[in-house]
Amino acid sequence: MQEYMLKVSKSAEKDVARYLALDAAPSHIRLSTLAPLSNWGYPPESQAAVLKILEHGLVMGQDGGKDEAPHDFVPWQNIAYLSDGSGLFREMGSGKR
Repeated sequence: MQEYMLKVSKSAEKDVARYLALDAAPSHIRLSTLAPLSNWGYPPESQAAVLKILEHGLVMGQDGGKDEAPHDFVPWQNIAYLSDGSGLFREMGSGKR
């Protein structure tokens, strides 16, 4: 399995909160996949985001109207789990390990 930290875009907030049974969406999620995802086409220092959750999976790409990176569809069959990643993201950003 591979694990990724993805930002939650404004357009995906409601669906992410519903899937995680939260009142408000987290700023980031941890996504674990069975097969690895590619970061081909993402500019250096860019951050992937969940753009939309659909019936058969989720769409990821760059948030904020930046379409420099390709949009990728990840089917539910490749997703092991989604979890709230906000706390871990804050820890990683503050230098705590």
